[in-house]
Amino acid sequence: MIKNIYIQKKSIIHDLDFWTKFLTMLLFLPLAGILAPVKLLPLVVILLFIFLFLSKITLKTFWGMTKSYNIPITIGVVLLSLALSEGTITQRLEEGLIFAIRFIVLISFGVLFAMTTNPIEIPTGMIRAKIPHKYGVTIMVGYRMMPLISKKINTVIDAQRARGAEIRFSLRHFRKFILNILSLIIPILHSTLETSVKLSETLISRGYDPDGEITVPLTKFGSWDYFFSMVSIGILILVFAV
Repeated sequence: MIKNIYIQKKSIIHDLDFWTKFLTMLLFLPLAGILAPVKLLPLVVILLFIFLFLSKITLKTFWGMTKSYNIPITIGVVLLSLALSEGTITQRLEEGLIFAIRFIVLISFGVLFAMTTNPIEIPTGMIRAKIPHKYGVTIMVGYRMMPLISKKINTVIDAQRARGAEIRFSLRHFRKFILNILSLIIPILHSTLETSVKLSETLISRGYDPDGEITVPLTKFGSWDYFFSMVSIGILILVFAV
């Protein structure tokens, strides 16, 4: 999921202001999905599909990004509900599915936010909110470094296996599991620190000053920003009112 999570497209959702997407897809609508009564939950799910349609991201692509989270969560929540909840099997199954849908909504809106938000929007949005740009740049760099770190971890594991190491992550053999982790920590830390030093030198060579001022493009709320903000706030109010 981490690799190439941002998908560059020309769509209504992509063109929204950073704070509109942040408040709508990371706060108001996921919160509504968690707190909504069962009768309002389909409305939040429908909004998710509307947002997905307006983002011009195909359902197949979106499912590929979220299935590794949604499938285990659905299975796990349903099994926990069957084991711990009260009532008949049908009632426990229904309760588990409802909880699973709530978690899926929460995760799906977060993934959609990541797929439609360019990392460069993070420091820009924070600067507009009078937050020092060094924090936004830190989040942006960390966000962009995740695929690289994931790739480096896989490279280290492949290198260890090429040298004859038997790398198996299984809790059934706990001692070997710990030894495998310890054998990977040092090369992964070394590789990560080396990358961070190179990145720091790159920023310095380009004249970046974390305490200085930087120029950012001016952006204004458009009609779609106001529309989606009002819709998300309205849904949240409706959830508390019902």
